[in-house]
Amino acid sequence: MTAPRALCDAASDTAHRVAELLSSPERVAGAARSAFAALPSEVLPPAWQPASLLLGHPGIALLHTRCARNDARYAAIGHAHLAAAVAATTDAGPAAVGDLLLPARLHARAHGGYTRLLARSAEVHAAYVGACVARLVTLRQEHGPGLAYGDYDVISGLAGQARGLLAAADDGDERSARVLHDVLDFLVGMTHPVRPAEGDGSQVPGWWCAPDRYLLPRDRAEFPGGDLNVGVAHGICGPLALMALAYRAGHRVPGMRDALRRMADWVVGVGRADDRGSQWPGRVAAYPRAPGETSPPRRPSGAAGGSSSPGWCYGTSGIAWTLQLAGQALDDHRLTALARDAVRGLVHRPRDAVTAVDPGFCHGRAGILHIVGRMAAAGGSTELWAAADALARELVADFDARTPFGYRQVLPPSGTSRPAPHRVHHPGLLDGAAGIALALADYADARRGAAIEDGAGWDAAFLMS
Repeated sequence: MTAPRALCDAASDTAHRVAELLSSPERVAGAARSAFAALPSEVLPPAWQPASLLLGHPGIALLHTRCARNDARYAAIGHAHLAAAVAATTDAGPAAVGDLLLPARLHARAHGGYTRLLARSAEVHAAYVGACVARLVTLRQEHGPGLAYGDYDVISGLAGQARGLLAAADDGDERSARVLHDVLDFLVGMTHPVRPAEGDGSQVPGWWCAPDRYLLPRDRAEFPGGDLNVGVAHGICGPLALMALAYRAGHRVPGMRDALRRMADWVVGVGRADDRGSQWPGRVAAYPRAPGETSPPRRPSGAAGGSSSPGWCYGTSGIAWTLQLAGQALDDHRLTALARDAVRGLVHRPRDAVTAVDPGFCHGRAGILHIVGRMAAAGGSTELWAAADALARELVADFDARTPFGYRQVLPPSGTSRPAPHRVHHPGLLDGAAGIALALADYADARRGAAIEDGAGWDAAFLMS
């Protein structure tokens, strides 16, 4: 299928226009702080965090390093955002140091330099993650089963942290490799069934989230027996993606292949298939009935409590790409076919109200575009390329040069406190302009037939590579 040249040019041009709007780290930080300071008190989204890969300068540096492929002057801008991120880690502490690894490594790969920064960051990050693993092992020994999402997830837990270890280990860093194996050992153990004291006596998967670990009271009300999170951002698909990537790269520990199989089979099992393919809930009650309950079992819950969502974070697109990675690691064509069919069905389903207005990567159309495009490139599907074209066309049309960053993050409704979507200017990777621009830039190149880079690209921040 011939690439739509004009649309590719428009997508690439839009990505570069966003990069221009994000060219001054000082101006970006000031505009982001002002935007979040102006929000009503009841609106509490993830705010601007300058040292954060997903919410700050490191993710923006990924965009400029990406744009430097076509215009070398962007390399200096990427360096400026990395310098701002390094300065911000002084206040953010060792937990933020790992967020420098991906952008610094990709910048060094293209332009050289950063040898000392990468070595020191890998050392600090490995020590930090090693301490996190030790703490979780001790917690499990002393208190028995029961995790919190933040223990193991992509956003703040072991899965996301270990992606930096994997990249450093691939570059020959022995300490990172040792700590990565400690993480993999923990995650393998996490896949074995447990029997919580709070339940009905039956076993549940070991990533069961205990109700006393919830941060929000409404979660305890909805899941009194705890739950099992399915999604990529906070659920089991994060560890599954990390372990699939590590397994394919040759970083393996005892029991790892069986653990991959247990996770993948469980994810497939909680899906709901129809004539368009599979969909998944965001969360599943660990026990269909609370102790003593006689009413009908609770149904699985979506990302916001309800039907399946399409986005990367909790939805069909992110879960399907994770199963694609697992299928490749296990050489299981059944899994890759199921993943492909799920994405093919997704593009024909009606949009939900949130996705229809949200351009961002996490919940919105940029993440879906990126996954649809990667799946289309993997299989040469004209059907999926047509769907990617439609998504890219929408995102190009959404660009607004009158705004500080070209796009606005859309915060979904939240009950009576926020009955309608709320929009906020955000430059970051996860929900903001940088993530949208990167998805458009990759779409344009892939649609023109450029080969997708082997190994960790910018989307390693989302455990997609």
